[in-house]
Amino acid sequence: MAKKKTAVVGAGWFGRAHIRVYNGISDLQAIVDTNEEQAKTVAESYNINYYLNYSDMIKNEDLDAVSVVLPPRMIPIVGDDFANEGIDVLLEKPLGINMEDIQKLVKYTSDVRLTCGFIECFNPVVERLKKRLPEIGTPIMISSRRIGRMPRRFWNLGVLLDLGIHEISVQRLLFGEVTKIKSTLSYFHKEDYEDAAFILLKFSRNVQGLIEVNWLTPTKYRKLNVYGSEGVMEIDYITQELKLIRSSEEPEFYRIEESKQPYVWEEPLQRELKAFLYDKNNPFSLEEGIKNLEIALQCLKQD
Repeated sequence: MAKKKTAVVGAGWFGRAHIRVYNGISDLQAIVDTNEEQAKTVAESYNINYYLNYSDMIKNEDLDAVSVVLPPRMIPIVGDDFANEGIDVLLEKPLGINMEDIQKLVKYTSDVRLTCGFIECFNPVVERLKKRLPEIGTPIMISSRRIGRMPRRFWNLGVLLDLGIHEISVQRLLFGEVTKIKSTLSYFHKEDYEDAAFILLKFSRNVQGLIEVNWLTPTKYRKLNVYGSEGVMEIDYITQELKLIRSSEEPEFYRIEESKQPYVWEEPLQRELKAFLYDKNNPFSLEEGIKNLEIALQCLKQD
């Protein structure tokens, strides 16, 4: 299979992760960043071209696909220009903050591949969890906790669109459509943007969902639990460890049986970008991303 010609718009810390992965799985051509010193340094390390303006890159490069890794307000605007040129686009989460700009991209979906960067859906531990769900009987509840410190960069959005949307995407991947939404937000550092959020979701399969996200804790924590009629499954997004906990009734006490399976750690971003470039059946479409964002925006409106 011929390697696709790729580029990345945005050479910040996560843009550089996209650049690194593309360099290994594709024919990386160029990057764009408004910081010339940063763009030049990164480009020289990969022996590729750099641009300060993405319009110049569109004119001068023959590209198959591009990742847009920019502040959310700019993502759909820049993505529109690439899609209009027939270039496949990966739009980093949360896709944007203006739904009108994002909806304009739908008209391109029959001609180019537009996908959204919900990286945790490509975490192999999520895939293992989904396959093993029958082991815990009938699912009753799913609970996600994604917490950590306030990020250094500020993109004019709160923790819900930054972290919470990851958990919305995973919970929907596991249990389908959401029928009911409730949320509570807290504002400790800034009045304009929430730094803690608690979300309650009800799924069409009669599963209850709970999501807790915040920028208040000194340590990074990324875990998810699914509670079933016959046990619990717990995953750690960071270590990719899956733990199965069962209780078996004894005459005088409950015995807790805990088991772990050996696994090989895999980079979710590499899995995500490979699927974007080469998997014709990649299920993570623009439409799915829009559904996740609509739920997140509805949570914000409830406060």
